[in-house]
Amino acid sequence: MAKIPGARSLVHLVAFGGLIVILTPIWLIDRGVSRVRTMGRAGGTREIERVSLNNTDLPSVLGRGVPVILTDLYERLELTVRPDLHGLRSIGDGHPFPVNRHDAERPFFLYVGDYGAKRIRTDHLTITEFLDDLWIDTDERSTYKLFARDGLGGGIGAIIEEMAVQLEHLAGRAADVHASGIWIGSKGVTTPLHHDAWTGLLFQPVGSKQVVMFGPEDRGNIYFSSPFRPTSRWTRLPARSREADRSQFQRLDRAVRFEARLGEGETLFIPPYWSHEVEALEPNVSIPFRFATRPIDHLNPGFLRPAVEVFHRKLMALLR
Repeated sequence: MAKIPGARSLVHLVAFGGLIVILTPIWLIDRGVSRVRTMGRAGGTREIERVSLNNTDLPSVLGRGVPVILTDLYERLELTVRPDLHGLRSIGDGHPFPVNRHDAERPFFLYVGDYGAKRIRTDHLTITEFLDDLWIDTDERSTYKLFARDGLGGGIGAIIEEMAVQLEHLAGRAADVHASGIWIGSKGVTTPLHHDAWTGLLFQPVGSKQVVMFGPEDRGNIYFSSPFRPTSRWTRLPARSREADRSQFQRLDRAVRFEARLGEGETLFIPPYWSHEVEALEPNVSIPFRFATRPIDHLNPGFLRPAVEVFHRKLMALLR
């Protein structure tokens, strides 16, 4: 029997449509309960805890459900090619790729929205040219690149696959190598506040970042847009949340803000649905590594946003 074109996409569309029907009342109830629970709360700022694997293990860290910085996980990984400046140069020369230059006054990492950022031009560079350019100190422009598994002639995928084997063993969890990659960017580039459905580890092989995080209970206090808008994981706060006008965003004062400087060689554990914002304090290399979502993760109220995104994407694909 001939396969019906688009049948698989149709099944996925129906499945995510059903999830949206289930999650919508759960999300509304959770939003209302969270608002009541945090009403009158003073909020405040807390430092993200640093822990060593000499005193715990990775499954225990992932099971805690709160962000921590692992001081020695990266150094324990045995990699054929380490994703530092030397290692990246060794795997990528001869494979030019497009690099967007942005206005340095608003250097935001963007795959949705613009936050007022302005692209100046696009160049085609090898990895050596790109890395050399990042370390030229300039206040006139910024740039970044997120490499997926097929980047640099497949060299990125080889690093991610090698990491996945070891991290799956250490964590007892399946990795999602397709959602993992390597991010390289210049000083000041900021990823605005958003949340993901994955359990994530943010490795910092080169340079440092300033990290800001908010727990799922504060979703209603950090002004997420409606989950029924496509690509709605972003909040309505300014791209740097510390610049928010408190007279306009009054509920932000109720939220508990977790902060830390993620140093070179350290790893940030990002629990699913924890909102996070990161700013490069200097030219740097990061590895956003994701574990696969589990069925129980799909029933979290926060999954309504990615479910709507996937539904919208698959619906548009079917209508083309």
